Amino acid sequence: MAGLISVISFDNIWKVGKYIYYGLLASQNRGQDNYIATLGDGVKLSISEGDFNPHHANGPFSEASGHVGMGGIYGLGEIYERKHAYASHNGHEVAIIIDGVISGSTYELARELCKLVSSGHKLDEAFLEIVNRYHGAYSLISMSNSAEVIAYRAPPGIKPLHVGGYGFDLAIISSESAPISILGGDLRRAINPGELIYLTQDEVRMVRTFDGKPTLCAFEYIYTARHDSILDGIDVYYIRSSLGAKLASRFSYDVDVVVGVPETAMPYAIGFAKALGKDIELGFVSTGSRIRTATKEDPKERLIGIQLKLNPIKYVFSGKRVAIVDDSLVRGLTMKNVVQILRNKVGVKEVHVVVGSPKLKFRCPYGVSIPSSEELLAANLDDELGVKYIEADSITWLSVDDVVDVFSRYGVNLCLGCFLGKYPVGCST
Repeated sequence: MAGLISVISFDNIWKVGKYIYYGLLASQNRGQDNYIATLGDGVKLSISEGDFNPHHANGPFSEASGHVGMGGIYGLGEIYERKHAYASHNGHEVAIIIDGVISGSTYELARELCKLVSSGHKLDEAFLEIVNRYHGAYSLISMSNSAEVIAYRAPPGIKPLHVGGYGFDLAIISSESAPISILGGDLRRAINPGELIYLTQDEVRMVRTFDGKPTLCAFEYIYTARHDSILDGIDVYYIRSSLGAKLASRFSYDVDVVVGVPETAMPYAIGFAKALGKDIELGFVSTGSRIRTATKEDPKERLIGIQLKLNPIKYVFSGKRVAIVDDSLVRGLTMKNVVQILRNKVGVKEVHVVVGSPKLKFRCPYGVSIPSSEELLAANLDDELGVKYIEADSITWLSVDDVVDVFSRYGVNLCLGCFLGKYPVGCST
């Protein structure tokens, strides 16, 4: 998965580099390790890439000149896996960033676009001429050194992309709505599947090449997106709190308190606690930057990393029957260590794990960071063994039908491949 952002100024006095930086900062839920940023001044493109450090007051590109720009933020290792490309030909330059998976070579796509642009095509005309050769589940932003920008969302719409603006000064393209609002802009709408938007200082036009029903990634709403985002007109917070309420109807144990795993699972925990009529408490405090505990080989270091992320408040747990709500259960290793800490160091009476997604059983072929089936707890252990493995008193999962029911009011299709192993037609890459 990746977070895409583009800012297009309709006046040369703007320097958009700092807005690209803040847009990437607001997109860290979609990837936090690597970034690429491209700025254009109408003459040349300047590209910056590397490790993304959110603690820098400004990114290394934030003060560079350029009234148009785009950026992408990616998870560890993703930036070199066909996620961006640059090509030049006869004084013309084209750069591309994508979220998702695209057939063929991203570099070849950039090279073809650049050759067509150098022969007199506008960037959108060039893209539409060759897009049928590049299938997949992706959203894409591309720039030329003539300060043209295109944004395209491949059908049937697995990867989100949105357009907004800051008055009459800036146009903003973003994977989610939240970075648009954080930059001071107003969300206009989602870019439709199969729709291309072309932007320059003098022109904005749209071409739609697909009229089918959108297919949206369920995992975007369950896990990937920010709580404060609206994706395709659907409020992410509402979906998560509604799924939490669904969980309550499946829960058959009596507990004293509900605790959400911060901060991703809090809307689920709120919906769950309201439906049960139970108190919800702040149970954990995090320290410093997020630690990737799964990569730590030393068990002691891994345990410290988990407590940096999830250090328990003893008062909330001691002697209590507790429901811990998380948004997903992947390998189960973190939850296992949390349960051990609660039992051995905090004195919890009972621990009931409540999961705000159906059972993850399959890897995503479209770029969502889900491990292979061999590593997924739900793909290898039934509920009885899963409870024993994480040392909890119970596990309660959502069903796929629960997810479909919550979304039924919106009239959209869902990609549920990571739960069912069946993927939308026409998206294989």
